[in-house]
Amino acid sequence: MTIEELNRAIKSYTIPRVFFFFGEETYLLENKIKSIKDKIVPKDLVSFNFSYLNSDKITPDEIIEAAEIFPQVSDRRLVVVKNSGLFSNLTTGNFKSIKEYILNLPEYVCLIFWEDGFDPKKVKSMKFIEECGGGIVNFEYLPVNKLEVWAEKQLEKANKRIIARDLSYFVRISGQSLTKLSQDIKKLILYLGDERHKVTRDDIDAVVTKSAEVQVYDIFNKNIIGGRGDKAKEQLKHLKTDNVSPTMVMSIILDQLYELLMCKLLKQDGMTAGEMLEYFDRRPPIFAVNKAIDNGMRYSESYLKKMVDKGLKYSIDMKSGRMGQWDAVELFVSELIKKD
Repeated sequence: MTIEELNRAIKSYTIPRVFFFFGEETYLLENKIKSIKDKIVPKDLVSFNFSYLNSDKITPDEIIEAAEIFPQVSDRRLVVVKNSGLFSNLTTGNFKSIKEYILNLPEYVCLIFWEDGFDPKKVKSMKFIEECGGGIVNFEYLPVNKLEVWAEKQLEKANKRIIARDLSYFVRISGQSLTKLSQDIKKLILYLGDERHKVTRDDIDAVVTKSAEVQVYDIFNKNIIGGRGDKAKEQLKHLKTDNVSPTMVMSIILDQLYELLMCKLLKQDGMTAGEMLEYFDRRPPIFAVNKAIDNGMRYSESYLKKMVDKGLKYSIDMKSGRMGQWDAVELFVSELIKKD
């Protein structure tokens, strides 16, 4: 089920009996749970018709007990189960018990399972939820263009305006998370006060802290490519001190390398920046594609392929435990700085 399909189901009151929610974009996920709750649970009956279970020690019997309570003065009852752990191992007796119950849910219940960190590769094993009329929704980070539209609307609600160039800059440095973007919008609104209505780049720089992801992009694009190796190592040290995920750092650097190689090869095939957009997993602004093309031309095809291969090897070593995760990141960055 897509987000759009979920929105239509909520709007039309055709809300299924069971959902399985997972993914990184928790702001949107929580917002959709709230929308479902507002639709099917009257505010004055929340204590009777809503249950929230948040524990990795929850048992199938406890979930069933909450779902079996008949709704009071209402047609539906909502039960939200967060991080039950029942779906981490799909061969256990507990999983089989809850699966059997899901296949025979009462008509009046809406049962939502919310699992942080669920492996998307296991989704195929969850198809029974869709087969019984339920919905499986992966809340992924929104693409940049949708983040910009969302941010602009939030600013407009507060009677603030921003030009397109500064809007792109704001979204880029705030990062992909709607939670952080929402917080940064509130900061901007407070910073501008009631008198000022136009958001400038100076305002953005004054209140917005760059997301960890953006800091990694800076390490690669501004410092490694820009020949500022010492600065790259210094920023990497700060990320390590701030307990940023080394897996995320490695993933972004490797993605950036791959994009340089991809742009270089597509450019050689005669493609324009606009035509290259469809080859990106995320949809970057056109200026970012042009920048990737320019940066890709700095290196030979053989060098980029060699470094992508090295990055993949380091990633495998990180996951297997053959090498410490931060050790692998630091060694890889050191090799990129050398440009041998």
